[in-house]
Amino acid sequence: MEGKAQHYAILVVDIEKFGSRGNPTQATLRKRMYELLERALDEAGIDHRAEPRPVDRGDGVFWLLPGSVPKTELTGRFVYLLQAALRAHSHHSSADAALRLRAALHYGEVAWDGRGWVGEDLNTACRIVDFQPLRDALGAGTRSALALAVSDPWYRAVVRHDYPEIDSRTYQAVRFDAKEIKGSKVWIRVPGYDTPPGIEPFVADEDPGTTLSAEGEGTAPGHSGENHNLVNAHVQAQQVVAGDQIVNGSLQFGTWPGPGSAMGDR
Repeated sequence: MEGKAQHYAILVVDIEKFGSRGNPTQATLRKRMYELLERALDEAGIDHRAEPRPVDRGDGVFWLLPGSVPKTELTGRFVYLLQAALRAHSHHSSADAALRLRAALHYGEVAWDGRGWVGEDLNTACRIVDFQPLRDALGAGTRSALALAVSDPWYRAVVRHDYPEIDSRTYQAVRFDAKEIKGSKVWIRVPGYDTPPGIEPFVADEDPGTTLSAEGEGTAPGHSGENHNLVNAHVQAQQVVAGDQIVNGSLQFGTWPGPGSAMGDR
C-alpha cells in the first residue's frame, strides 16, 4: 500500500566492471545475472516471485524479499548456490564476458511512494554494495566470482550465531563510512577464502571517555581495573612526607587488597 512501510529482507547485487563492456556484452551479462539469481533463490527455497518484483539498477538489481524469508538461507545456501553458478559460468565465458558480482544483505522498513521505493534501510543497502572495500575484496579475490557484504545488524542477527550453514570466521568487519553513515561497520566475505583479501579490518574510534590507569591500560570512567570502587593512583615525588617520615622516590597507591589477601598481593 502506498506510503506504508513494510519490513523486508533487502538483497542488492551489482556487476563488477559493467561500464567497461560494450552494449551487447552488457545486455548478455544482465540477462545472465537475472537467470543465476533466480535459479539460486529457487534452489535455496526462497520465495521471490511474489510482489514486489525486483527493481533494475542498470548494472545490477535490488530485491525486496518478504520479511518471513529465512535469513539463514539467504546468507548460507543462496550464497553458496550463487557462487557455484558464477564459477560454472566462468568456465564457458571469455574475459570480456566474465560475470563477477558484489552482493549486499540488509533488512528494514521500506515504503512505496507511488513512483519508487523509499527508506533509509534501502539507502544503506545500496551504499553497502557500492562500498569501496567490497569492491577491493572482489578485485583481490581472484579465486571467487562473488563478494558478499552484510550489514552489522544482519551479522548480529544471523551470522554470529554460527548456524551449521554459516561460518562467521570467514567474515571480516570493515569500518563503514558512506555519505551520511559514519563510524558503522559492515562484514565482508569472499567465498573460497578463509578471510576476505584486499581489505583493512575494522578499527573503532577511540572512546573519548577512556582514561589510562597507572599500568597504562584503558579504563572507562568510574572503573579502575579489577575493582571499580577503588582508585589507582601513582604519585611521583622527590620527597614526600608520610606520617612523620620522609619518603624519597615515588609512592604507589594501588587497588586495596580484598579481605584475606596479603598486603603485597594485587
